[in-house]
Amino acid sequence: MRLSVDIDKERKEKDFRMIILPSGRNKIGLIQNKDYGIISYLNKEEKEKIGELVLWALSQSDEKVIENKSEIKIEKMYSNESSNLKYTRKYNSIGFYYEKGEKYLLRLRMKDGAGYSEFRDKDGNRKEIKFEEKPSALELGTKLMEMFEFKEKYDGDY
Repeated sequence: MRLSVDIDKERKEKDFRMIILPSGRNKIGLIQNKDYGIISYLNKEEKEKIGELVLWALSQSDEKVIENKSEIKIEKMYSNESSNLKYTRKYNSIGFYYEKGEKYLLRLRMKDGAGYSEFRDKDGNRKEIKFEEKPSALELGTKLMEMFEFKEKYDGDY
């Protein structure tokens, strides 16, 4: 069993939008975002609340097949962007994963064409954080914001 949550943050230092989406499975068993999630306008100082929202999304994630998937694309549903390419230009992304019997993992993603792939720096290193046990809301929110700040500085956004 592998559960995941997608966390996308607008590439801005202030007044940013954060989109937090729980997951299920599609008909062939691949991880797929559910048709509901959280759009947050919390500021970066509200790390504990951000962590609480992500932990809520993890509690909503499961391996059940999503039968009636909406035809509206994520970029239109949550940000009103006209294409996935425009969405990936405006948002950074982190995956939060839990695999039964394993650890909790935060993994930074990077823009890859019109989507995201695993982040690799110029030396080929991934940016991820492993938790031995379920993190507290404050710990999770703090690490998330540190990863987003790292990515924005790496990209030269601010």
